[in-house]
Amino acid sequence: MKIKFNGALEKRERGGCKPCGKKGKSENIFVTTRNYILPSGISMTFRVGEVEEVSDMDGAFLLSYNAPDVNGQMRQVFEEVK
Repeated sequence: MKIKFNGALEKRERGGCKPCGKKGKSENIFVTTRNYILPSGISMTFRVGEVEEVSDMDGAFLLSYNAPDVNGQMRQVFEEVK
C-alpha cells in the first residue's frame, strides 16, 4: 500500500514550574516530519508530501490517525495513494 503523510498540528508545552506553580506556555505547531513505530515493528520517518510503500496492515494502522487542523476540524494525517 502506498501512503502519503499530510502533516499534523500538535500542541507543544514548554516551561512551567511545578514547585512554585508557575504555568507553562503552549503553542500549536505544524509537524512536517514524524517518526512512527508500525505494528510490524518497523520504525519509519514520514515527511509531508512524500509517498511511502508500507504493508497493508501498517497502512491500515496509519490511515486510522486523525488530528485537528487549524480550524479545529478533524482530518486524516495519512492518505492512501492509488
